[in-house]
This record gives sequence, structure tokens and C-alpha cells, in this order.
Amino acid sequence: MTGKKSTRGHVTAVVDILGHRIASGHYAEGEVLPIEQELADSLEVGRNALREAVKVLSGKGLISTAPRSGTRVRPRNDWNLLDPDVLRWHADPDVATEQFMLDLVEMRSIIEPKAAELAATRATREEIAAILSAYQAMAAEGISQEQRIEEDIEFHAAILKASHNKVLNHFRFAIATYLKAHAALGLKVSKVDDRDDLERHHLIAMAIATGKAKSAYSLTVEMLRVNRTHFEKGE
Repeated sequence: MTGKKSTRGHVTAVVDILGHRIASGHYAEGEVLPIEQELADSLEVGRNALREAVKVLSGKGLISTAPRSGTRVRPRNDWNLLDPDVLRWHADPDVATEQFMLDLVEMRSIIEPKAAELAATRATREEIAAILSAYQAMAAEGISQEQRIEEDIEFHAAILKASHNKVLNHFRFAIATYLKAHAALGLKVSKVDDRDDLERHHLIAMAIATGKAKSAYSLTVEMLRVNRTHFEKGE
């Protein structure tokens, strides 16, 4: 980062750097960050850009500022873990812990089965088409791992949207974070596992498309149970 201009790009970059440092424990809970000028110089930005970044991180619950006390990292329990940026920093392969991934899949197990059940009773034709289209894209021959992940994200996001619950729909960010981290951590390498995973997605899609709410629920529960075993067994 060069120059001292308080540009939006600099603010975004500073937020990302400091957020990642906090999530990784480089700056521990309760620790006071370096004084403003020292921190700004080390990041090669102006003080105005740093102050704007601090405001953003404060809004995400990561830090607090007080006169004569400086800028301090808040307890992890105060962080907004559903914020897309905070999730992304936690899900970095160099940062993500087994417990964090287990917490995410547990959250998915609470949210997604009900979303699938609701989608089976509420989805429009267009929403069903979007779910089926995402599945078909996932199952396409020759698709790259990166493309597969993106289509997997689209699949689950389409189900959340089809639940017609705006609060549930917001959880798509957490699910996207989980899927990307799951792949980045190298936890799915077996071709057999991939085929089985595709089949589970297909069954869920068809249950929603045919209005079988109970099946959509139970099939999603089973899919997430398998996801959990990847971490419990250290696969």
C-alpha cells in the first residue's frame, strides 16, 4: 500500500488487513492496537483512512475505542460472526479451527433443513427451476473444483430464497463461507464422496420440486450430518 491518500480502496484494504490480524489472534482479545500514527505508518496509509477503517471494524464488533485507552480488541463473544467479512476472516485456511467449522455446520443444521422444508411448500416455478439449474451445473462433466463450489453456493442460496423468509435468506453468506472453507481445507477428496454428495443434492432438489416437505427436511439433515463427520473424523 503506497501513498497517504484517504481513498475508499485504502480503507477497505486496512479493514481487511486488521480484521484478518484480529481473527487470526495476531492482535489478541483485550490487546491495545499500536498508537494511531505508528499503525498508519506501518500500513502506509493516512490517519484519516485508518480512522475510517477503525469505525468499520468497530461496527463489526471487533474493536472499541476510548479516550486515553486507545483502540482495543473486544472479546470474541462481542464480534458479529454473521458479518460476511468476519466470517471470511475466520474461514481462511490459516485461521479456521475445527471448532469454528463445527459451529458453522451446526448452524447450518439448525437453519437449512427448515429452509428446505419451507421451500418445498412455498417455492415458485422459477425458484424450483433455479434450484434444479444449480444442481445440474454442479453435476456437469468437467467442471472445476472452483466452479463446483460456486454452483454449490448457488444451490443452497436458491433454497434459502425459495423459503420466502428474508431472515433465513441472509444466512446464505454463512453457508457460502462454510463451503469455501470446507474445500480450501481439503476435506473432500474422495470421488465416491463427491458422487454421494451430488446424489444427496439431487434428492433434496427433487423433494423440493415435488413438494415433499418432510423428505426435503430429512434429506438436508442427513447431508449436513455427513458434512459434520468430515471434521469429527479428521478427514
